[in-house]
This record gives sequence, C-alpha cells and structure tokens, in this order.
Amino acid sequence: MPWVITAVVSWVIFYFLVDVRYLKSTVLGGIFAVALGSVVDWGGQQLGLYKFYDVIIPWAGCSIFYKFGPIFTMGVLFLQYLPRKKNLVIINIFAVSLLYLTMEVLILQTDAAEYKHWHYLASLMVDLGAFTTLTWLGQTFHLAPAYRRGAFSR
Repeated sequence: MPWVITAVVSWVIFYFLVDVRYLKSTVLGGIFAVALGSVVDWGGQQLGLYKFYDVIIPWAGCSIFYKFGPIFTMGVLFLQYLPRKKNLVIINIFAVSLLYLTMEVLILQTDAAEYKHWHYLASLMVDLGAFTTLTWLGQTFHLAPAYRRGAFSR
C-alpha cells in the first residue's frame, strides 16, 4: 500500500505544480528518470544491496506505482523548474536529491523496502548523480523551459 500512497501523493503534487505548456518537452525528463531508476533499482536488487517488498505490479523488481509515481513526476517537475544560473542549479540538485532521499527514508520506515548492504549516503550519491545527469539532459537538449531558445532570456 505505501507504493500506491506515494504515487497518489506524487500525482496530486504534480497536478498543482506542473506547467502544461512545457509538458511536451519535459515529459522526456520523467521518462529518462523512470529508465534510469529502473536500471539502478534492478541492479541494486540483483547485487543484493536492497530489496523491495509488497510490490504491486512489478517493474524492474519494484512497484510500477513507485516508478510512475514519484520518479516520473519528479523527473518532469525537475526539468520544469531547472534554473539557468549555475549556482542555483547546484543548489537545486542538492535540494531535490535531499527531498528524494527523504522519500526513500519514509519508504524504508514503512518496511516496504530494506537496505541490506546499502547506506543512506550511498543513496544520496546515486541521487546526486541522477539529478546531475537529468540537469545535463535538460540543458544539452533544451528540454527545460529555461534552456529553450528565447525563453527566460538572461
């Protein structure tokens, strides 16, 4: 049940924060986040680093509600709110990584997941890497509204 709750909460937050004008390009951030999260979580489970329980509709060893709930919505919203200034980009990556880590800790406390040979700091490093990669994707391919030609000029 925690997987369904996180999905519902994520989509409610998404509904209030999403800017539908930019959804066509930023949805790719959500798709990329799901793909990256699926590979990382599948690999982590195959290596015995952590385990997911009470999986409803499995997707790469985890619940589809988790992948297409918080992971997808965070990927889209992350690109939509990606700032242009480099110092703000760095702060944004750290803030969103800490927010995601907080969600992971809450899921661990519900016993829907368990760290076997893993640690919170390792998870934070993976989160930082994932959001840094998502930042690069949004900047390089002009997916983020702030990096589109003519939008939010300096």
